[in-house]
Amino acid sequence: MTIWPVGNGRGRARVVAWSLAIAFGLVAPPLGCSSSSSSAGEASGAGGSAGGMAAGGSDASSSISAIGDAGGVGEDASSADAAADPFAAQPVCTSGLTWSKGDHGSSLMNPGLGCIACHSKSSEAPTLTLGGTVYPTAHEPDLCDGATSAIYTGATIVVTGADQKTISLTPNAAGNFLYQGPLALPFHIKLTYMGRERMMGVAQTSGDCNSCHTQDGANGAPGRILLP
Repeated sequence: MTIWPVGNGRGRARVVAWSLAIAFGLVAPPLGCSSSSSSAGEASGAGGSAGGMAAGGSDASSSISAIGDAGGVGEDASSADAAADPFAAQPVCTSGLTWSKGDHGSSLMNPGLGCIACHSKSSEAPTLTLGGTVYPTAHEPDLCDGATSAIYTGATIVVTGADQKTISLTPNAAGNFLYQGPLALPFHIKLTYMGRERMMGVAQTSGDCNSCHTQDGANGAPGRILLP
């Protein structure tokens, strides 16, 4: 449609033409028209987004996920704490080797059993001052070979007598350690390995270490003589 700009009707013609153009969608309404409704729509959209976040929208679900992750971390930490306590370990024969030759005379015999208690019953067995078995985990079964010197190189039992004299012993191929010499009582004893150490806090008067350091522990011992 053509509007002829003639005389004083020019202004009216322009208004009519502009109105028709808007009506037919040929031009957009000028800024300010419906601005309040448009702003309200934007505000509503922002509010809806914010509401979605608060009510469990994408950000809220992220927060829930984070809380779940935090709970998982807590559980992992608890598991780590349990793992950090070596005496919470399940019984296992780490070496996979078991002594099967009975009381056949050998320094490798009967790992895990009370050395002195057994030797005291035989007139043929050597008299021991100190004896025991070192293990890599805390609840290994009787007769299971312990922390062998070939694998756990450097593991050392350090005994300090009441006279402050020190004796150093090395576990043998079965994890056993034996000592037949003099020892001033009471004595302190510790186990060192790879720069770490595990020490008994109380002075001892009995050298029959495995009599207390049994699979489950006896007389206050928590389990086996354990590598630190």
